[in-house]
Amino acid sequence: MRRTVLLTIAVSLLMSVSCQKEEPMLSIDVTSAEILSEGGSKTVNVTANYTWTARASDPWIHVSPETGDKGTRSVTVTVDANDKSTTRKGSVSFSMEGVSRSFMVTQAARFGQQLVIRHTLSSFTAPFISGSGMSALVKWGDGKEDIYNAALKHDYGSAGSYSIEISSAGANSFNIESVAGITEIDFLNF
Repeated sequence: MRRTVLLTIAVSLLMSVSCQKEEPMLSIDVTSAEILSEGGSKTVNVTANYTWTARASDPWIHVSPETGDKGTRSVTVTVDANDKSTTRKGSVSFSMEGVSRSFMVTQAARFGQQLVIRHTLSSFTAPFISGSGMSALVKWGDGKEDIYNAALKHDYGSAGSYSIEISSAGANSFNIESVAGITEIDFLNF
């Protein structure tokens, strides 16, 4: 009798422990992306222990797939081209079982102004560009590009002849601190 009671208690404890719901866990491997004005995509890896859903905040952001099961799944976030002259921001919300994670999207404006700087330096600091709601893309002339910020610098590895193209929207002035190594500045379309 005593053995039966102990066995019954042990089985009851085991069943109550095994029937407890697993704590929801949801994670994403990246939380933001900067997308060029012409549009593009970014892969986000979602890891979850329950079925999750993804929802874009704006119609210019697309998510595929929009749902996933337990485990890790690659999700593609695709952003349409931005034909406006202002930067835009949106997000994708991944959620399940009361837990959510956000992936933020910042997209550059369509650029209508262009500044071209030719130089022979091994590194170059982008000029200071100002303007209301200004955004810009810097193409360094070696196949690399960056979204503009005031402290932007690029290392080429060696001196050579490089042509930098800075395409911007909303800019009204630029300032180059030093012209050493600069062979030409073309601001005809700025």
